[in-house]
Amino acid sequence: MFSWIGRSVSSAGGKQTILAITGLTLVGYLVLHLLGNLTLYTGGVEGLNEYSASLEALGVLLQVAEIGLLVLFVLHVGLALRITRENNLARADSEQAQASLDTPPATGPTLAITGLVVLAFLVIHLIDFRVPNLAAEIDDLGGALVERLAQPLGAGLYLVGVLALGMHMWHAIPRAIQTLWPDPSPWSPLLRGLETTLPVLLTVGFASFPIYCLLTRAGGP
Repeated sequence: MFSWIGRSVSSAGGKQTILAITGLTLVGYLVLHLLGNLTLYTGGVEGLNEYSASLEALGVLLQVAEIGLLVLFVLHVGLALRITRENNLARADSEQAQASLDTPPATGPTLAITGLVVLAFLVIHLIDFRVPNLAAEIDDLGGALVERLAQPLGAGLYLVGVLALGMHMWHAIPRAIQTLWPDPSPWSPLLRGLETTLPVLLTVGFASFPIYCLLTRAGGP
């Protein structure tokens, strides 16, 4: 497996394929994470705590999954940075050789900028909740999450991260699908639909949490 990865990252097509696979796998994780967080609406703070407890009950399986996600994320970010650097160098060489070169599409910078914002948001999110939870410093994770999102600053940072994630997926998911399934197939209509519905549903779903917490606090005693 590692030899296949090594061979793949040495070619342009291989890097794009691994980038697409890791990206779509992380999107799949986001779908599961959103479904878990929706327990806020079905069970309130206690529902979030029960969801968190059910994950912690997995023990070593949860640790393996988290390590796997970390590897996927590091590989995805590392490949994205490498591809961006290689594309910039190739574009600079082409511009020197051909002054009339067409302007590159805006999705490249958009993916880079939104990706960096998402990375910063993830670091903040982990420092806020996952690290203290691992250190057993939070007894009421659901309550801590709701309290943070009920604060204007916390809600604002969360919304910025979610909107950046949505923009990133809006540009990245079509690219990933086109990389893995370049030719028309019976699955093409479904894949085309996922290109738009997944970013929208995930963005709306995650953005609903800070809005809900802010409105709930505002309407409270």
